Amino acid sequence: MPTILDNALFTAFSEASEQVYIYVCDVKQDLSHWSKNAVTFFGLPGEYMENVAELWMAKIHPDDRGRYLKDIQDVFTGVKTHHSCEYRARSQAGDYVWLECRGTMMKNEQGEPWLFAGMMTRLDARNKIDPLTGLPTMREFAALDFACTHGVVMVVGFDGFREVINNYGYRGGDEILADFAVQLRRICPQTAALYRFEGDEFAIFIPGGTCRQAQQLFQSLVQAARALGSRQVSLEITGGAVCTPQDGTTQEAVISKLEHSLAHGKAHRRSQLVFFSLEVSREYRRLSGLKQTLVRAVSHDCEGFSLVYQPLVDHDHRVVCCEALLRWKADPDVGEMIRLLENTGEILPIGRWIVREVFAQARFWQQKSPDFITEFNVSYLQFKDPGFSDFLIAEAKRLKINPRQIAIELTESCQVEDFEGLAREFARLRTFGFNLSLDDFGIAYSTLLLIRNLPADSVKIDQSFIRDLSEQNQVDLAIIESVVSLCRKLNIRLVAEGVENARILKLLEAYPITLYQGFHFAKPMPARQLEPLIGSILP
Repeated sequence: MPTILDNALFTAFSEASEQVYIYVCDVKQDLSHWSKNAVTFFGLPGEYMENVAELWMAKIHPDDRGRYLKDIQDVFTGVKTHHSCEYRARSQAGDYVWLECRGTMMKNEQGEPWLFAGMMTRLDARNKIDPLTGLPTMREFAALDFACTHGVVMVVGFDGFREVINNYGYRGGDEILADFAVQLRRICPQTAALYRFEGDEFAIFIPGGTCRQAQQLFQSLVQAARALGSRQVSLEITGGAVCTPQDGTTQEAVISKLEHSLAHGKAHRRSQLVFFSLEVSREYRRLSGLKQTLVRAVSHDCEGFSLVYQPLVDHDHRVVCCEALLRWKADPDVGEMIRLLENTGEILPIGRWIVREVFAQARFWQQKSPDFITEFNVSYLQFKDPGFSDFLIAEAKRLKINPRQIAIELTESCQVEDFEGLAREFARLRTFGFNLSLDDFGIAYSTLLLIRNLPADSVKIDQSFIRDLSEQNQVDLAIIESVVSLCRKLNIRLVAEGVENARILKLLEAYPITLYQGFHFAKPMPARQLEPLIGSILP
């Protein structure tokens, strides 16, 4: 056996890393020596092999064989001395992994090919290739040079991917992302560079591409995403795009503007591709300013925030309950305000401020009307805050209020990640005496998981099923009937919000609904205006 194929130096290098595989080939004898970790990982016949070229070619992904073969032939025919190629090879487990293969051809004194030695590095181990999708990572995207390249850069992301996780689990979510990556490779032009950006987002760089080409490509991707969906959950994507070099020449500028465009699309233009523009820039600056203002307001004892209360009525239309709702004088868009508070983390301190305000008001009302219930919203992010449940119980004890006349309503329930942990918090609060309610309840798999796992006292039917209710809308009527039947069997009270007119009320009165809420009875109002209505019958 030639000593060059079997020496201490080869052994030392072969044991240097589990993710780096080395080999050396005696060209004349067509005999090669491969490191032990390569033999084990790829399932090779042994460390020493003859005629390995055909065996190794069978391991390479069919789509990469042409590129690999050309590069290796250039080395063996003397066109170049160094082998450099990235490709996928099949492991013993049957999975394809990305490799960066580097090799050098050494010649003897007569100038003839003598030894070919090289190493293969697992790219997933160096964070260059995403192991789930096989696409280059954001780290590789950040290495692109946009200064002298005309083209279009896109980033696309799934809308509401948390709901996908709730429906399919993390493994199912990963399968969808991997399948979408396959569609990206199929649909995008060969000149395009594809990347796994982060989370459920993917980046596409089209050198020489135009806005029109990008829009056409995006529409094809929208259809591909929808085709991956099912009846349980629909899959939609939104995209952001920039043109280079006019929109940016550095990675920082391009990535920043991509994120601004995508955020604008998700907020205002779902399922569309949004190119960076002055409008996007102005909106980003507006939201950034709004975030800063909110943060300052929260840090100054929640200055500018207030609470209003909307009455809830029973089947006799008597005001027996109310819901506390957050308002802020500087921004009438409550939904946007709540989203920004959650994004900045300020929902945690202002959430505790709401608890103190609501409990103080509830104490006053309970002294006059012991049976009157006050409810308020709590997001899942607040329940993830350590000590929040302790805070609720301590405040109730401090103010000496009856917890049975307080209802805590979980909002944004589709974002729940830890059902077991949340169930423990719910059970503890319920044992203390609080009422627990689930908001925006429907028949999606995620909400059915909630009602199965959480000890709730009542649920609110998602108002999207109520606001367009009519005798002709058989789908929404069937959904309401299903929710009513489920809650009746589980002995859970049912609340209908979004009762905006008498027509909707008349349809709902055919079902055993406990409470009604909506503009048909009353709009949200300050506490002093609500007080005279407690216990009264509304028309």
